[in-house]
Amino acid sequence: MRKPPPRHSRPNRTSGQSAPPRDSLSPRRPRDFRAPRRPHEEPREEVAADTPPRRAGQAGEPRFDRTRQGRPGRFARPERERNDLIFGAEPLRELIAAAPAAVRTLYVKAGAEPRFAAEIAAARAHGAAVIAADDETLARMAGSAARHQGVVALVREYQYAALEDVIAGGRDPLVVIDGVTDPRNLGAIIRSAECAGAGAAIVARDRTVGVTPAAIKASAGAWAHLPIARCGNVARTLETLKEAGYWIVALAADGDVAIYDLDTTRRLVFVVGSEGAGVRGIVRKHADFVARIPMRGRIESLNVSVAAAIALFEVARRRAAATPPAAS
Repeated sequence: MRKPPPRHSRPNRTSGQSAPPRDSLSPRRPRDFRAPRRPHEEPREEVAADTPPRRAGQAGEPRFDRTRQGRPGRFARPERERNDLIFGAEPLRELIAAAPAAVRTLYVKAGAEPRFAAEIAAARAHGAAVIAADDETLARMAGSAARHQGVVALVREYQYAALEDVIAGGRDPLVVIDGVTDPRNLGAIIRSAECAGAGAAIVARDRTVGVTPAAIKASAGAWAHLPIARCGNVARTLETLKEAGYWIVALAADGDVAIYDLDTTRRLVFVVGSEGAGVRGIVRKHADFVARIPMRGRIESLNVSVAAAIALFEVARRRAAATPPAAS
């Protein structure tokens, strides 16, 4: 007696046997035309056709290529993704006047060298390379929607002040910035703090933007005159400041004390939070006061940079009023 074939074996088509009828309710598996992947091969990343190649160590960041002729190359990405680029005549003049050593490479529109002669000389004196570029190259570097005004600079990474030195120096008042993500807001806070005579700014490392070219541009040169430090754990830093004799004031719309009622004879630290959520709860717990700015209109909140400016200038005003005039 002949043994029946196994249940799941494929029928032998060459022997003339027909394939078993296919159940119309069971869908046919689509054929896969992709080449089989090797066991050790990782799946390839989908890359857009216009995406430039990346070099090792620069993944996710734009790349600057020099041509063989020594002319400036072009940026594959516009300025908005860079964190080392400043453009525009006035921002560059402010930067070079305050900290010429911060410029790594200065690109000047060909033919505009006499207009920027002073800036070129200062940048070269502090080790920067100066390269003539055409208008199209500068436009690609700055971005199509930006006005480079004939000058673009690559800057070195900002060097923060040591937090220990800021605390030991007894600078007063201080502003702690925790959660601000817009570099323009950070730059505006730095500008207001320097104009109001604040001692220093302390920027959180986590969830907070650093001193980028966009922040430098928004600060209008104030970043070069105001010490700026960074801190890791904000709550722990506030406790360290308390031990050094500071009183902590968190700015919040629902604060229980008005800024006009603060004792400005004390050494003060103002804490500002994120643009949306404000000062975090864990940070508020470490504050001695949660202060509000009394509002007169229908809107109940202010931009974080405006709130910081009002608080710092109120302290400056009251301290100036309490200081006896100098004898003539």
